[in-house]
Amino acid sequence: MHELIDLAKFELALQILAAATLPLGLIVGTYLGRVRGAMRTQIIRGAAVGLLGPIIYVLWRYYRWMVRLEPESGYVGLHKPGVLAVNVGVFVIVGAILGLAYARIFRGDAPPRKEQ
Repeated sequence: MHELIDLAKFELALQILAAATLPLGLIVGTYLGRVRGAMRTQIIRGAAVGLLGPIIYVLWRYYRWMVRLEPESGYVGLHKPGVLAVNVGVFVIVGAILGLAYARIFRGDAPPRKEQ
């Protein structure tokens, strides 16, 4: 029995995602800019969404490097609590930064709240 998807296939899929999301985001942003009449805002938003692919790929490569197995040196990152703590810290910080940035970029898209 073999795996449905192996690490090499997943890595290739992430590389394709990373390469495709920015151009696709810019294309969609340009289209929405023409339709909605706010070209600059929509292109910035499209680029912001498009950058998620490369960001995900960089974070994946970082994670793989942190949890790597080096038989010659005996390093096993997956079994070290310090590696887990650093990974949690990095991902929380990156998530917070992205959350704040995307909240600022997409401000005004939310429907108005109804007062009761």
